[in-house]
Amino acid sequence: MESDSERLPINVPKGESNIPLVSIFETYVRPCIAEFVGVSFFVFIGTMVVQDSSGLPDKDFRANAVAIALCHGMTIAVLVIALGSISGAHVNPAVTLAIAICGEIKPLLAVCYFFSQIVGGMVGAAFTRAVLPDSMYTQFGGGAHDLATTEHVGEAILCEMLLTTVLVLVILLVAVDPRTKTELAPLAIGMAVTVDIFAGIFVTGASMNPARSFGPAIAMTVFKNAIWKHHYVYWIGPALGSILAALIYKLGLGSASKRLILKEE
Repeated sequence: MESDSERLPINVPKGESNIPLVSIFETYVRPCIAEFVGVSFFVFIGTMVVQDSSGLPDKDFRANAVAIALCHGMTIAVLVIALGSISGAHVNPAVTLAIAICGEIKPLLAVCYFFSQIVGGMVGAAFTRAVLPDSMYTQFGGGAHDLATTEHVGEAILCEMLLTTVLVLVILLVAVDPRTKTELAPLAIGMAVTVDIFAGIFVTGASMNPARSFGPAIAMTVFKNAIWKHHYVYWIGPALGSILAALIYKLGLGSASKRLILKEE
């Protein structure tokens, strides 16, 4: 993104304050719109693909687990390519949290990203709800995340934490760190999402993204109020994973200029 000094304010009527509206739009509004749009379509596509294309009433989605993993990963890769130069294409509150901890985004902008992502998740889930008839929508739970078993909540939180750590650490290394970032970042990030879903889909659904879980849960509430019983798993796990990834990056894997210890003079 361009620096503030490179952006010119729009013309304003004579006698009024010359407020740099263009700069504000480019710095805050446009990136938030990008996050909102990105999450909206990510959640819409991500929930739509959960439909079992074989027509089998499989609550564990085993019949199309490959399609779910690949679709989420490919969608993220496309969004990173499309929106990366506008907002960084976080498309995930957990990613924004880690980047904020690492000091790579202004706190105010991070907060704006968070609300844009959450609202985007709700809108994306509403699109799915609007497109599908009730019978089909309820058959696959609206694409909302829920635990495969309610007996091991601690393990579920740990699973979400570890999956999110992998994803966020990859993002920090291939898209944020000045020495290790690469043009192949969209591919790497998309593949990280894909392999994480392969690993955790039958434990937690492999959310790694509170916005991806929250929106569909809101839309599904009318049909299944119990969807909220373990919803906290999809906030605590990704948040812990985000913090852990940021610590690993800042204490060890980050380049010398970004580490907290043994920094380059």
